[in-house]
Parts: sequence; structure tokens; C-alpha cells
Amino acid sequence: MKPTLSYSHPDILYQDNQKEIVRATSEHAAYLQHHMRDEDKFECSLYDMSPWKALHSPLRWQEAETWTGVYKGTPVCMFGVCPNEENEELIDIFGSQVDIGSIWLLGSTHVDTVYRPFLRLSRLAADHLCRQYDVVENVVPLQNSKTIMWLTWLGFNFFPQTIKVKDTECVRFVRCLSHLDVTLD
Repeated sequence: MKPTLSYSHPDILYQDNQKEIVRATSEHAAYLQHHMRDEDKFECSLYDMSPWKALHSPLRWQEAETWTGVYKGTPVCMFGVCPNEENEELIDIFGSQVDIGSIWLLGSTHVDTVYRPFLRLSRLAADHLCRQYDVVENVVPLQNSKTIMWLTWLGFNFFPQTIKVKDTECVRFVRCLSHLDVTLD
């Protein structure tokens, strides 16, 4: 049976006998900071953030929406979206009247072992988060080829030019609501 999101409880986006998407808590963040994938630790370091800060900060932001993917009672990832009103590059492209959000995910080493359920639910979760903004975006290191393939599968597009973050080649990815007609060349 194809999974669908539930909006009947404000703190539960999805739940079955093995998998849940629940409102993120500091307990989830505390667990995940010690079990984070190396590539996600590296991304945190690009922005001078510890895993602790990267996972706990969104919990304090009132405008952020932050969720945890749980498999058999164990947190496997935290993800969410928050407003990004100060990105001049994107404002130049999309205009000042467009609502822009930054989407993110930090995962544990367990994500790779439960990739099938993760993939199915990640598409639903991405769709949910993307509906809240006209445009959602972020950057990913070019070396993270699995992440880039996953983002492509989720329907994100990539800017043709790369950017450097601390000498690391990265690419900006973006997904727009259907009413925006944008070409990234």
C-alpha cells in the first residue's frame, strides 16, 4: 500500500508499525548528533556548525518546520524547512515577492540501511515541505553524488554554475511551485 501523510495530529506526519515522521525534539537531535553520517558532518563543518548546533538550532526557530524520521523507534534523520528571506542571489532570480525557504536533511548512518522506506517517505515529506514556499533551495557538495541523485529523484533542479564553500565545490539545488516558470541557465 502506498503511504500517505496524515494531518490529523500536529506532531505526527506519518505513522505505521515501523516508521514515523514526527515533530523533531531535542532528544532526537541529541541522538542524531552522535550517529550522523560523515558526509553530513562534513556539510555542517562547511558552515562552521557542529552536529549539535546544526540539529538543535532549527528547534529554536519559530518559523522553522522540523521533523524526525524514525524507524523501529530509532531516529534516522532530521529534516525541515525555514524561511530564507536574505538570499540576494535568489531574490535577483525570483523577485522579492517570492517566498523562499531553505530545505535541509541531516541523517544517521542508519539511513543507508533502511533506504527503501526512507526513499518512499522522503518524497512525501519533500512534497509537504515544498508546498509551504514558492521556492525551496539549499546547496550540496558536488562530491555527494548519492545525495545529488536523491535530490534529482525528489524533483529538484540544479544551478549550472558551482559555488565554493570553504574550497569545496558545491551546487545550489532548487524546487519551485508549479506556478513559477523558471529556467536555470
